Amino acid sequence: MINVYEEAARWARVEERRLPGGLEGAYDADRNIIFLDEGLSPVQRRCVLAHEISHARHCDRGCRCDAYVELRADMDAARMLLSQVEYATAERIYDNEVTLARELDVLPWVVAAYRRCLHDGTV
Repeated sequence: MINVYEEAARWARVEERRLPGGLEGAYDADRNIIFLDEGLSPVQRRCVLAHEISHARHCDRGCRCDAYVELRADMDAARMLLSQVEYATAERIYDNEVTLARELDVLPWVVAAYRRCLHDGTV
């Protein structure tokens, strides 16, 4: 696992503000800025930031890129936020994505993306 706040600083400037249209985060490739909605909880902030770091690493352009790019960003985020050991331990105890996510201090979509990484062998 990495510290996503330190990792973000390596790739882009991070700004928090009220984002339009229900967006939780966005990456502006032209200005190299990751935007996070100021109303996010700490867990949301970490997860969304990890997702946006992937967009910054790959210099993705445009809001809501294609499905492949979004899946790649989700899977990159999952690999940043979870370790194999802590995931395997929690999975033995909890039986669904919501409780597993709560235990691992991430959002359910991170657990789903991590499972995809396990399936694809990219962990």
